[in-house]
Amino acid sequence: MKKEIIIILIFLLSFNVKAQVFSDKIDSIRTQYQIPALGVAVLSSDSILEMNVYGTDKIHSDSKIGLKNRFHIGSNTKAVTSFIAADLVSKGKISWETGFFSLFPELKTTQNEADFTLINLINFKTPLTSFSYDTEIPESLQITGTNQEQRYKIAKYLLGKKSVNKNEDNLYLTNLGYVLAGLMLEKASHKSYNLLVDELSKNLGIIFQFGSPNLKDKMQTYGHDSQLNPINTENVKLNWLLTAGNLNISLPDYSLFIQNYLLGIKGKGKILKQNVFDMLLFGFPKFSFGWFNMTGDKGNFLQNFGNANGFMSSVTIIKEKDLAIVILGNVSSDRAQEGIEKIFEVLEKKYYK
Repeated sequence: MKKEIIIILIFLLSFNVKAQVFSDKIDSIRTQYQIPALGVAVLSSDSILEMNVYGTDKIHSDSKIGLKNRFHIGSNTKAVTSFIAADLVSKGKISWETGFFSLFPELKTTQNEADFTLINLINFKTPLTSFSYDTEIPESLQITGTNQEQRYKIAKYLLGKKSVNKNEDNLYLTNLGYVLAGLMLEKASHKSYNLLVDELSKNLGIIFQFGSPNLKDKMQTYGHDSQLNPINTENVKLNWLLTAGNLNISLPDYSLFIQNYLLGIKGKGKILKQNVFDMLLFGFPKFSFGWFNMTGDKGNFLQNFGNANGFMSSVTIIKEKDLAIVILGNVSSDRAQEGIEKIFEVLEKKYYK
């Protein structure tokens, strides 16, 4: 009996040492690539295989982050908007084929003869002009009112502008499609996007919030620019881009949101049916409802990368392995993106065999 206990203790000690070595490796990459705060999670449909946070809430701070710290997820908001759209379609509030101008006929211009369907807006299939948080908007343009009214006014202005060109995958890569889709969801449901997100949060048992975490709570995580300066102000254009990229969430809650996709494609997900989860992830080639997808020698990969207001977020779903990898950071720079890619390689090597 004593020998068995000793063997078990040696095994546990060895396991803990290996876990610490692995954790130290992740943290060393974070330090090398100057990412003040980092969140990492690896998930299967029924388990949290890895979840840890590293660093401090902002540069030169002594306040270490914990699992309650929140990260801005940028463009990964698009999957949230797509999920809400799918729920409203399932409830009969709107159709995927509903046209934007059937809901907003007053915004139709001579340049936009064809209608824009909800499904095409969400899947980058609609010819629209470029729009991001660094798009120049004339000072003479009066964008006032509630956030919802401001998004309507900016949409009205941008609908008259020249479309971006299709890329090699026949996609029109612009955030404007999600801004228009958000207006449609609000009108069809008679609810603000904020309320729709709050209802989704409640139904999933998680908490999405809006904007940068530190602007609501100074004890929360700060974003940093490429020079590692903490960002203390909100870019107003991110409010206009809310439905395309302006949500924040904690690592545990975001992991539950992503895990619901893994459960969903097995017919065990919350809110949506299995065929709807399949459509969201694999309904279109190259980009499907908030996810870039690809098929290679390792199977079906779904990925997206968020980058806004000093934060970066990377999510990968590997269908055949029932696996998802989430990496969240609080600095926006080429160096930080390289570091996140290095961390992904380390996690992939450990968990994707």
